[in-house]
Amino acid sequence: MTRREKKKLQADFLRKAGPNAASFKAAMDALPEVAFYMKDVKGRIMALNRRNCDICNIHDELDAVGQHSDDIFPSALAHSYIANDQIVQKTRRPLINFHNPHAADWSNDCNEGCIYPLFDQAGAFIGTLCIYHKTPSVDGAPDWHSILKPVTEHIAEHYAEGITVDDLAAMVETSPSNFRRQFTRTFGISPGRYLTAIRLNAARKLLETTDKLVSEIAVETGFWDQSHLTKLFKRERGITPGEYRRRHRQQE
Repeated sequence: MTRREKKKLQADFLRKAGPNAASFKAAMDALPEVAFYMKDVKGRIMALNRRNCDICNIHDELDAVGQHSDDIFPSALAHSYIANDQIVQKTRRPLINFHNPHAADWSNDCNEGCIYPLFDQAGAFIGTLCIYHKTPSVDGAPDWHSILKPVTEHIAEHYAEGITVDDLAAMVETSPSNFRRQFTRTFGISPGRYLTAIRLNAARKLLETTDKLVSEIAVETGFWDQSHLTKLFKRERGITPGEYRRRHRQQE
């Protein structure tokens, strides 16, 4: 889908959502700490504000328009987000103050938010609207801030280095097998896939902001070589690093 087609898709949806939808979207763009999105009845992203783009590591809102969550995020994240939207789609009722422990940037932040059903002026259901924000702690949320935060901070700082499950398990004084279970239960993703996600995020930023060779980026972000980066990038993103860079540059 071209950028022109995406702009038209978004404009058509905002018209259906009513005369104040565009103004509401503009207001969300002005809020620095609140993330926002709209999806249509098919679950396709119709709008994101700047804060949500930053959290999701999306360069530009139109990169996401027309796509589903599982087109953008690893399955562990996408399934969690889609499940919340589907609750509202089925009930046509708001989902108020839900807590999502799976931050899109794989940070240690818990998110609290609300999802509302969207209706056109004739009263027909046309999609969902979500607003969420970071919350430091949540009653009943998994206590992984204190348990696993040292691990995720270490990975964020040293992702380009050789990191083993044994090393990470030692940081929280547990066995490697228990660590894998605890980590996967908390994040919905294995330690290895988490590390890959962090490395791929770093590679994406370098592809977008530098002219470095893909082989250089691979080594700089902790992959064995260009082939290794390309294989995992395509598995998670559906395109090669070179294709991602060309797409990004065409949209500038």
